[in-house]
Amino acid sequence: MRHDLNGARLVAREYRRLSDAKGGTSLQRQGLNNGQAAAENDWDLGEPYIDDGLSASRFARKRRDDFEQLVADLQSGPTGRDSRFGAEILVLWESSRGSRRVGEWVSLIELLEDKGVRIWVTTHERMYDPRNGRDRKSLLEDAVDSEYESYKTHKRVTGTAAVEASKGRPHGWPPDGLMAVYDEKTGRLLTWVENPERSQIPKQLFELLEAGHSLLSIAGRFRRAGYLNLSGKPFSREHLRDMALRHAYAGLRYHRGTVYDGVWDGIVSTKRFWAVQKILNNPARKTTRDGRAKHELTAGLKCGRCGGPMAVNTKLGQLVYRCQKGCVHIQKAPVDDLIIGRHRDLGVLLEYLARDDIYEILRAPASGDAAVQAVQACLAKARAERDEMRDHKGATLAEVLVLANSLQAKEAEVAELEAREREMTLPASVLSIVKPGVDVWASWTRAPLAARRSTVRLIMTPRYLGTPYILPSPRMGPNQPVVERISWTKPAALAALEAAASSRDA
Repeated sequence: MRHDLNGARLVAREYRRLSDAKGGTSLQRQGLNNGQAAAENDWDLGEPYIDDGLSASRFARKRRDDFEQLVADLQSGPTGRDSRFGAEILVLWESSRGSRRVGEWVSLIELLEDKGVRIWVTTHERMYDPRNGRDRKSLLEDAVDSEYESYKTHKRVTGTAAVEASKGRPHGWPPDGLMAVYDEKTGRLLTWVENPERSQIPKQLFELLEAGHSLLSIAGRFRRAGYLNLSGKPFSREHLRDMALRHAYAGLRYHRGTVYDGVWDGIVSTKRFWAVQKILNNPARKTTRDGRAKHELTAGLKCGRCGGPMAVNTKLGQLVYRCQKGCVHIQKAPVDDLIIGRHRDLGVLLEYLARDDIYEILRAPASGDAAVQAVQACLAKARAERDEMRDHKGATLAEVLVLANSLQAKEAEVAELEAREREMTLPASVLSIVKPGVDVWASWTRAPLAARRSTVRLIMTPRYLGTPYILPSPRMGPNQPVVERISWTKPAALAALEAAASSRDA
């Protein structure tokens, strides 16, 4: 049938789809074949619907915008010619171009039946009428076959991906800072290597994150340095976080929750990578506020009246801590001196961090973790062997020298295992502050603000030092002792506070 009942030429509209831009029948060829069919049948061919590189299977993850538009246009009016679709015939290069989902295909056939629209399948060289039972059966059988082929393809691809991942082989486009190496003959992806023109960006990102800098501050630093992403835009905080979560930078292959050693060399050490993951995945991490904050103690101070957070304001030319609801305020400098310290005269917080047993106090409850238990078992064995060497006395000079060298090596082994245990069991936020053999005041002053705020947020809680609450002034007048204005949730902290105040008065 070439014309309608009034003798007018029939109108057809085509839907073209290409599920894989790298293969399959091109959209251009589909359009050429469909156009030839329309010319041979003397149809007017309307504007096409086109989805480029979008799968129609039930395993697809992307929307097919033009397919959804096709359905919406068909639904917009009483019949095909009078709807926005504006045609009596839907042209498909093959039936699977419509959909590889049986349910979706059935819904489309029923909609076409309701609107009086027929289907031309170019590769079949045949017209199908959804109102005809035999035609419906043929279309539905095609849908079932297409869905089954899609399932087999999906299983083949995912199975291959899992095998390739277990071998540590790379997949897809390399992340920024790496570049792909292909086989010159087959074009197959062989490995990834460092891209020297871009690798400094992820390297600096991981280094700064491990040092305690916030994502927001790193984004600002990169913007000032002129670093741009692959789209030519400045890095956002969200983009940097996504980059820092990529296992590929450490030479690791991640697939469906499992991590394998990759065949390529990482540009970031695995030790640094996992340290950064521990920081980023910490539930207490709040990067949105620390990027704007300028004062470490506002991360831990609370109002003694409402229990809310404190902010820093200026009053009569001096900085003060003020409740964000306006309940109380107190001069900032004396509070900082008492809690943090001044000129290496440690305050309550840094005195707490300088304790000899601080590692035992801060050790996270992770003893049930198999990796932690393995390190602790090796550490216990190494300590026992070291102690035995210390007690042993050499009978000859040669034995003494051998024993001394062995003891030195064992001491180094114990120190390395102790460092690994700390990294696995201590909160990540304090690792840049509390370091073996390093003065706490020096490490505190050198640490970035985000690390200091994270430490305050962790330590100034009931679990550790206690939470300090700023109380209303008990009386009018200046020179009121700061210690009278701070109440701690732990008596021991309050006692330490009073002792610090007494020592300064003396």
